[in-house]
Amino acid sequence: MGKEFKNLFLFYTSYQWFNRISTAILPTIFLASNLTLQEMVFGIALCFTAQSLLLLFVRKLSSKLSWKIALICVAIYICLIISIKSPLQFYLGSSINGFALFFFFVVYNIAHFANTPKRKRGHSSALMFAIPSAIGVVAPIIAGFFAQLNVTYLWAISLASFILSFSFINRQEDFKVNIDIRKSLNSIEATRALIFIEGVWEALIFAVIPIYTLYFIQKPLNYGVFASYLAVLSVIANLTLGRLTDKLQKRSVFLFPLTIIMGVATTLFAVFPQNLTYWIIMTGVIQFLLPLFWNLTMAMVVDSHANLKLAIPGREILLAAGRTLGASFVIVSLCLEPYPHYIFILLGIIMFAFTGVLYYNKHLTKRHSYL
Repeated sequence: MGKEFKNLFLFYTSYQWFNRISTAILPTIFLASNLTLQEMVFGIALCFTAQSLLLLFVRKLSSKLSWKIALICVAIYICLIISIKSPLQFYLGSSINGFALFFFFVVYNIAHFANTPKRKRGHSSALMFAIPSAIGVVAPIIAGFFAQLNVTYLWAISLASFILSFSFINRQEDFKVNIDIRKSLNSIEATRALIFIEGVWEALIFAVIPIYTLYFIQKPLNYGVFASYLAVLSVIANLTLGRLTDKLQKRSVFLFPLTIIMGVATTLFAVFPQNLTYWIIMTGVIQFLLPLFWNLTMAMVVDSHANLKLAIPGREILLAAGRTLGASFVIVSLCLEPYPHYIFILLGIIMFAFTGVLYYNKHLTKRHSYL
């Protein structure tokens, strides 16, 4: 991988550091601001809804400008949630954070794989998901430590991280992306259903685990230690499988057993007692498997679709739509249950559906072939 990729990856790492150090312990800050769990999850749903709306209506992107807007949006989000006076302020911030997701990842994912040799896509995908995990080992503890001393220290670190990441943008190659959602969705016919299902299940990652952990852990430092524990479990497994799938070039073979195990693990959340020990064990199992799943599904999309400028926007809108629906299920769960139960059964079934669709497409109808 050449100089362009190294510059790009350095920028990506700086962005992930800024994002993670700024947001690692936010659920505890939201709780201290008297937001309810339902309001927190509704904010998450708004984030993905805002991302979806931009994908529907924005037609052209310039990579450098897009990344600058993404960083500014994250900064505005942080400014809005430093001192929350009302849920409406939180909802506005969450929506702007959704804009950041759109402006950063559409162009970054295209650039990342455009600068990756085909034979190294699995390893490159693993690197992309390993960096947030690696940063997640230390950032939550640092964030929790400074937040308990004085939260102002945390925001000062966040500001310095923003400036550093912003400075890397001008080193990147500038390119244009034209977004046509109809063409994008048509171009990813082979993976459309799988991407949407993945997005719905990811409610477990983005809404359930971060928010429901507050049933057991409320102090910023303790929450940061828990988040770091989850990150430690994912780093080595992700990089190892990325190299292995590149050598075998049969990523779908790994997806069958992996998604079955993840479906079982998701469902088992509903079986175990409501205590911290089992929560730590089960979230650890999911976090260990998650980067492997993301690595494989991303690599499968990139392998299956030659035109990334069409495929990536289509992938992003289906993921965002699925995540919005999944977060909506979590809101309903919080309204109906004092402690989560049925949501885990539902999300487990959704993960089994991923396995079923993959098997149906590949082996029964043989309409699509996946590496």
